[in-house]
Amino acid sequence: MFVVYSPEGRSFIGAAQNLPVLKVDPAKRIKASPKASLEDMRMEPDHSNPHFREQAALKQYQHVQQPEMQRHTVVKVEEIMTTPVITMDLHTSIEEAWKLMDERNIHHLPVMEDNQLIGMCSRTDVLKRVILNGQGELEQAMPEGVDVIMQSEVVTAKQGTEIRQVAMALTQYHIGALPIIDEEEKLVGIVTLSDLVKRLSQQPPVELYI
Repeated sequence: MFVVYSPEGRSFIGAAQNLPVLKVDPAKRIKASPKASLEDMRMEPDHSNPHFREQAALKQYQHVQQPEMQRHTVVKVEEIMTTPVITMDLHTSIEEAWKLMDERNIHHLPVMEDNQLIGMCSRTDVLKRVILNGQGELEQAMPEGVDVIMQSEVVTAKQGTEIRQVAMALTQYHIGALPIIDEEEKLVGIVTLSDLVKRLSQQPPVELYI
């Protein structure tokens, strides 16, 4: 479930099925068997065959012995998100926002007011309002608050959202981070593109159980 927040409140609530549809390879055409061979086939198992039970047992054993790597668990965003979340107040100055990002080495900060998520501020947003010296140290910052530069429409995801859907949302909205909320719509975590890349680079491909 994805939710978009705007200054007027929730402007969009979308379920997973409303996300872009995954591409599926076209079905392969299977060559039909000759009619004569179909007529010669026995459509019912021959229970009179003394080896029938042994063959059935062998097939069942081979089925349960399939390598576990053929099935992978679905990873939810709550498994890779960063929590607790470092946030800043609506009245935080641009200079304070830069110092916080620089000290904590983070690129995205949720903006809060009365414990409610009202915006997102990125390192790129802040860099447009500051001057750095050759060593990357702050020399000057515009005398403004983060309310001037923050993104007031915020796309969020619920804790149980599958990470492939989160990746779709990040790509579709051209954003680098996604705040994660619980069932009461309280901020509980944040996930970035870096988190997704790290997860996929350390683990086998993520697949749904089939």
